[in-house]
Amino acid sequence: MKKNVAHLGGIFIYSENAKALAEWYTEQLGIPFESTDTCQAYYTSYHYPDNETGKKHYTAFSILQSKHRPQLEFHAFCLNLRVYNLGELHASLQSKNIAIKAIESYPEGKFSQLTDPENNLIELWEDTAV
Repeated sequence: MKKNVAHLGGIFIYSENAKALAEWYTEQLGIPFESTDTCQAYYTSYHYPDNETGKKHYTAFSILQSKHRPQLEFHAFCLNLRVYNLGELHASLQSKNIAIKAIESYPEGKFSQLTDPENNLIELWEDTAV
């Protein structure tokens, strides 16, 4: 079978207030964003080596103004973020009165969920299997 998908290229969240949402992700989860003045886009990149070619690639995480949103009748997703110390992050979010579910442990790691200010579902994952 031919492999068609090499890796995740990016995650794009469309927002009514992209700047405010990017600031929330920075303040609450420590994700630094760069911005463009041309289309009100906020972005960051996660670099990785391609397993087959060894070339350096990146996965983009962007928050864009809603006017650029594709017109769909229904959209739902869960943003899964790999974190270093879920217990510490969980306590920090709770101390800021951010509603977050209790940490659950499974063979593949520890998980917790919360929503951002625009009600997008975020799952935090600490990989304890490695």
